[in-house]
Amino acid sequence: MITGASRRRAILNRSPLFVARSLMLAIVGLTLSPPAHGQVTEAPKAELFPDPSKFAYGLYTQGELGAVTLLGPVGPHLRPGWGLGLALGYDLTRWLAVEARALGSTHITAFANAPQDGELLQLYHLSGAAKLSFRYRYLAISADGGAGIVRTSTNVLATAGLNERRTSLAFGGGLAADYHTLSRHFSFGVHASFFQIPSLARSHALITMASMRYSF
Repeated sequence: MITGASRRRAILNRSPLFVARSLMLAIVGLTLSPPAHGQVTEAPKAELFPDPSKFAYGLYTQGELGAVTLLGPVGPHLRPGWGLGLALGYDLTRWLAVEARALGSTHITAFANAPQDGELLQLYHLSGAAKLSFRYRYLAISADGGAGIVRTSTNVLATAGLNERRTSLAFGGGLAADYHTLSRHFSFGVHASFFQIPSLARSHALITMASMRYSF
């Protein structure tokens, strides 16, 4: 009859053999098992933010700085001058917008051997325009047309017989190119427009501007 004490002595006698056999099986298993390989993947590429679909549209304002050049009968007597402009617009759709524009420019008169020579004269433009745009990612190409008024700051041109009155209707159009920054609100561009000014002796104004736009 096997007593409890005899069973415990039998288990203790077999324990070293059991432990040695278990260690040997573990070593063999580690030696024969194939090496583990971790899956290596490339780091995800950073995405530009925001994407073009998240650019702000709707109400916007635009500041402009550039030059105003008079062509035609007034051209030889009014030197090109610096211009500063501001536009307030609204995107009706992604391709159609309306704008209200204000522009001021300063010029020096040129009348050889005449009292009107060397005088300062400002031109003030107020106009409205409709603008069509083609957009591709961060670029926009636009064409616009509109009408408004132009007013001279003095009557110096009238004294030389070059304008019928200080305020004149004006109409014309232009082309623009804009680049949208990674900010959803800001874009930068260039804009060139050509306006006819009938009462300034049927002269024309060539307006070339660099612009910065902020969309709300």
